[in-house]
Amino acid sequence: MMCATRSALTVTLLLLCSSALPSQTTARLADTLYLDALQHAAESTDRRAAQIELLTAQSALRLQTIRNERLPLVNGSATAQYLSDVASVSGILGGMLPGASQIPTPYHEQYDASATVREPLFDATRTRRVAVENAQTAESASRIRAALWQQRQQVNDAFFAIQLYDAQQRAVAATATDLTARRTAAQARVAAGTSLPSEVLMLDAELLRRAQSQSELQTQQNAARAVLAGLVGIDISPSASFVVRGESSTTELSALSTNDSAQLARSRPEYQTFDLTRKTITARSDELSARDLPRVSAFGRVGYGRPGLNPLGRSFGAYWNAGVQLEWTPLNWGRTNRELQAQQLQAKIVNSDEAAFSETVKRAAISQRAQISALSQSLSMDDSILSLRDRVLSETRLRFDEGEITSADYIARQTEYLSAQLDRDARRVRLSEARARYLTTIGREVR
Repeated sequence: MMCATRSALTVTLLLLCSSALPSQTTARLADTLYLDALQHAAESTDRRAAQIELLTAQSALRLQTIRNERLPLVNGSATAQYLSDVASVSGILGGMLPGASQIPTPYHEQYDASATVREPLFDATRTRRVAVENAQTAESASRIRAALWQQRQQVNDAFFAIQLYDAQQRAVAATATDLTARRTAAQARVAAGTSLPSEVLMLDAELLRRAQSQSELQTQQNAARAVLAGLVGIDISPSASFVVRGESSTTELSALSTNDSAQLARSRPEYQTFDLTRKTITARSDELSARDLPRVSAFGRVGYGRPGLNPLGRSFGAYWNAGVQLEWTPLNWGRTNRELQAQQLQAKIVNSDEAAFSETVKRAAISQRAQISALSQSLSMDDSILSLRDRVLSETRLRFDEGEITSADYIARQTEYLSAQLDRDARRVRLSEARARYLTTIGREVR
């Protein structure tokens, strides 16, 4: 039973050590994934990205419909009806006009088939409706780009989570390797009769706990890797390395921080959406104003029936007529003015939304800059703390090898060293993440 337990422990330790030092073959096969490239991949892979092309296709169809309004419209109709009474000249003038009784009376049955051609000559709303359609399409596309920009923060979360778990795994694996060496020394002392078996058992328990931590970190890293793979739409190799290309330094970010955050954030796609929304409101107001202008069209009609244009005719015959038609509604009881006022109110709503968004970005930028500064200062102290912990651990290691202290004392000192190392590695990743978040917040590319 003891041999089986030690064999399993040995295999676990070998796995921990091998994970801490990747082989050259693994390094050659590893992919290098850059944060900015992953962000762009997440935007292009998102299903909503295809909506921009769909919106463009929809707009093209509607624009073609508006342009076709300039073409002639052909309409055909046919009627067959019976009239209970018709015009009768003999009935009206029978006693006053000699021979009036000889004038024929139209048939009560009437038939007519005609085709009408109408061609618009002037419609002031047409060009303005084209402008509204173009503005609405640009606004909708901009809203999609603004929504896609939010994917960058999700990429940041998964990207830096993978980096953090990787750093923690390497730290845990390194301490497991050190504990394995101490276990060998403790086992030799137990065999020589200078130490109790509990010294080895304590180290075995701690090694199993480190293996447990390693397994949990690996599971969390695999989950973050799966999330990132789903966001960018590619398979990510387990040996892939994650790099922030040309990461901005604290000095560079401080230079950005000296400027107004709201002004910096004007590169965010949301601001383009606000501008395009205002253009849409302006275009729609122009179109509303044009509705009150006259519309002129030409028309022509050809037909065949009984009677034709002569109401007293008694035979089938062809006829035609043509002319120009003017349509104008000079009085609509203030409807246009009310709709224009509604557009003005909508513009004020957009302005208030933009101001609120600017304040939100400004507050987020202030918080993120403070976080960057705090992490930078703490990281400089982490190096000193870790150096001191390393010196203490080196001394403790010598004392343990000499048999002056117990396994519990050594595990306590090494756990303190591991905690300091994990804190430093976590702050490094969090600082890199804070920088990337700040750039994303103010609408800058992560380079």
